[in-house]
Amino acid sequence: MTTAFTDPGDLLPYGYPALQVDRIVRHAPGALEAVKAVTYHELDGHLGDSRPGRFPATLMLESFLQACGLLLLHECGPDERQLLIFGSARGVRVSGAVAAGELLAHSVELIDRDEETATFGGVSRAGDGRVVLEVDRAITLLRPAGSLAGQEGGS
Repeated sequence: MTTAFTDPGDLLPYGYPALQVDRIVRHAPGALEAVKAVTYHELDGHLGDSRPGRFPATLMLESFLQACGLLLLHECGPDERQLLIFGSARGVRVSGAVAAGELLAHSVELIDRDEETATFGGVSRAGDGRVVLEVDRAITLLRPAGSLAGQEGGS
């Protein structure tokens, strides 16, 4: 029996072309696996006609961080939805690239969480199993989902 997961576009606050995760493939408490299909169409948008294109390392990291956000949103109850603000990443190692036609698979885990922060770690692999990205610690700030709505003033 296959488990159906919520569409990442229904959980994260943005869509194409900013959405960099296509599907959640596994979720267990504290861990999530998600995939991103890299296409020639989107590489053309980033790289022009410079084929064969490789998915930029910055977008691999963005995709990884979105998978972290999806894990946290799955861990939260429906009344505890959080706005995630990326804080920092440490121990980021890019050791390969993903080409058009390949899947980028993220395995992320929740290392620590308190009221204001969540810390993640994990690895991303190309479709053939090669490790292309490792992240020791990615830290996000947590705010209640409605905390930015309706704020007034400021300088």
